[in-house]
Amino acid sequence: MELTPVLIVATIFYFIYALAARIATRKERQNFFDIMATMDPATLQAYKEINPQWEVMVKKSPYSALRSACLLLGLGLGLVVVWLGLSFWSPGTLRNALYEGVNGFLILGSPILFAGLGLLVAYLIERKQTQTE
Repeated sequence: MELTPVLIVATIFYFIYALAARIATRKERQNFFDIMATMDPATLQAYKEINPQWEVMVKKSPYSALRSACLLLGLGLGLVVVWLGLSFWSPGTLRNALYEGVNGFLILGSPILFAGLGLLVAYLIERKQTQTE
């Protein structure tokens, strides 16, 4: 029995479910913010007195673009390394190169490794900038 069709169907249904769950969560969050916007300040202050840590802060991280950029740069660099590795270290057809063990590791490992290095660089940049602030 071949598992490829089963995995394809499972993957499709998983992504449909994940998308529906994300939409539902967003609607719930939007309803919460709408309720918070219509509450009078005295009620909000009463909730804060009950639980002092209760605050609604909608704040986008200023470093999200940096993380995304470093991740994509790392993936791109990893794919370039894969291309260079397959072009120079394994001359011949790409089909033959895919069946060799080292090249399979190169194909799977390089983008993941460089994406991780990109996120590490983003973390170091964020840490340095937060220390200077």
